[in-house]
Amino acid sequence: MIDPFTTQISFLVFEALFCLLSALVYAASRDPMRIRKGTMLALDISCGFMLTCEYLFYVFRGSTAPVEVFFMRFVNAGVYYLIVLLLLFYAMIVAVRLFGRFDLKKDMPCRKRFLTVCGIVAVGLVLVTVSQFTGIYYYFDSNNVYQRGPLFWLSAVIPTLGALLVASVIIEYRHRVSRIQEMVLISYVVLPIIGEIIQILNYGNSIMNICVGLSVLLMFFENMIYKEKEIIEASRTEFRTGLANEHGYVEWLNAMKGNPDLKDYAAVFFDLRKFSDINRKYGVENGNRILAGFGNILRGTIEEDEILGRQYGNKFIAIVRRKNLDRLLERLRGTEVTFKDTNTGTDGKVTLTAHVGVYDIDRTDLDGEDLLVFGGHALSTAKSRDNEEVVWLTQELLDSIAAGKKLESDIRLGIKNGEFEPFYQPKVNLKTGKICGAEALSRWNHDGKILPPGSYIPIMEANDTICLLDLYILKAVCEDIAGWLREGIEVPMISVNFSRRNLTDPDLADHIDKVVRETGIPKQLIEIEVTEGSDEFSVGVLRRFADNLHRLGYKISIDDFGTAGSSLTLLREITFDTLKIDKGFVDHDNQKDITILTCIIRLANEINMDIVAEGVEQKTQVDILEKLGVEVIQGFYFDKALSKEKMAERLRSPKYGSH
Repeated sequence: MIDPFTTQISFLVFEALFCLLSALVYAASRDPMRIRKGTMLALDISCGFMLTCEYLFYVFRGSTAPVEVFFMRFVNAGVYYLIVLLLLFYAMIVAVRLFGRFDLKKDMPCRKRFLTVCGIVAVGLVLVTVSQFTGIYYYFDSNNVYQRGPLFWLSAVIPTLGALLVASVIIEYRHRVSRIQEMVLISYVVLPIIGEIIQILNYGNSIMNICVGLSVLLMFFENMIYKEKEIIEASRTEFRTGLANEHGYVEWLNAMKGNPDLKDYAAVFFDLRKFSDINRKYGVENGNRILAGFGNILRGTIEEDEILGRQYGNKFIAIVRRKNLDRLLERLRGTEVTFKDTNTGTDGKVTLTAHVGVYDIDRTDLDGEDLLVFGGHALSTAKSRDNEEVVWLTQELLDSIAAGKKLESDIRLGIKNGEFEPFYQPKVNLKTGKICGAEALSRWNHDGKILPPGSYIPIMEANDTICLLDLYILKAVCEDIAGWLREGIEVPMISVNFSRRNLTDPDLADHIDKVVRETGIPKQLIEIEVTEGSDEFSVGVLRRFADNLHRLGYKISIDDFGTAGSSLTLLREITFDTLKIDKGFVDHDNQKDITILTCIIRLANEINMDIVAEGVEQKTQVDILEKLGVEVIQGFYFDKALSKEKMAERLRSPKYGSH
């Protein structure tokens, strides 16, 4: 027959070791929340030591040697102290699990109840201390045998009252945890009360403390499972907005693959309009707050069997049932977001609208990545049609996408095979009538035809092959210049276009310098030209690029000046050498355009910038520009873009006839 006392001792040893080992395991594991890790470790270690002290109490019970008598009193006091401290750690665990905090600040939920628990813990510790000198809880007789004192019942009632108070918080906020989590947290109240009742009826055992240990172990196992689920969930979540990240929504889509219900859904891709203006006005930190607020508002329109995610930047994706599509689209037509402005400390308010592309899912055999590609093309089309609120992915659009994919493949092959080459459009000085520079423009010799940039640049901008092309054209220009110099031809400065997409490379200026140095041509013969219209990258990124170019000895020009709202900001923040006036200002000779053009020219002169007017095609335009003080002209009026051979001929005869 099994000895009950031996069973009890075995439980104490087992639970004590398990609590201490679990603390080591938890300490070595990852946990997204440091405060939760700390409280769980405190609970496990305290419970482990409490059960160890309880075990040692039985080992030394009845021993009368002086050292053992002292040790007996030490471990017994440890049991009582740790039982009270465990209440505090239990309250902390519950607060962290339910509210993510235990700071007892004024805005903390159930603050009064948690403060009361802290007060109970303080009273409990004081009474345990008093008991060491008065025996109100317990005392030891002459045989060193433990005896209950007159107020022993308080030692059980005080922790129980505190635990019941914590349990009331769990019950009130049970919607924040699962049913299993709720039961595990409540077990710290229920199991010890059951053990306490058994212990009252059977004096001399430690059932209550064994039940405490069992509850702590349950919390450890549940917390480990919960923590791993949380880590997995975090890997699927975009941290700024709390929405699904790419891994999360692709996994969701792949899980739906082959499910007939997938045809009940629509994939909605949207890109917030002019969000860079918000970042410029309020700052990036406030921009992130606005994105998070926007995500929270949209989350309210998403049902449990749908998903909302953030791709990157201000691009989002939602997979919703068709019956709920109109509700989401209405939100995307205009959503007001309020936020706390960290710059001023006041409440801010913005209204966000979006470019929207919708793919009505009509197939179940596609991988998640394929669905993203389809929806992404719908969004790209929506962004190119600014006057349309929503663009639907039609068969016509799919055919266009397929053709674009074919062309994209041809482009990559064309770069590899050297099918792209620079053509040169001369810049002419009106005073001398001579060529004073040129702009290198790419052309694609594809299947025996020379294709203009408009047929391939938009595609290359979309897939970043434009970065490969820009460096390729720069190298070709440098090689052409080197050849002309060897022939004794006098070569003016040639400007080479670089898309802002290249700015993803922080070492772009160094790469440009390397290409130029490898061909051995003078740096002053190369000017780098960037377009003003794109706002994909911040002013700071463009400024660093310009500063690096100047440091390396190159000039930089701003193309299409006046096409975007950030023109004056760019001139204030960045040092450009040349300002190229957008052809839109010279296409018309109305008074308003001329007035604006006059101001631009005066501004450029005041800040010591060279001026080039591009897109000039008519004599009347030349006369107006000359009258306004513009000396350098680029456009069909003098020359179209010339091949390498024809440009060499022009450089040999740089003088143009009377204009």
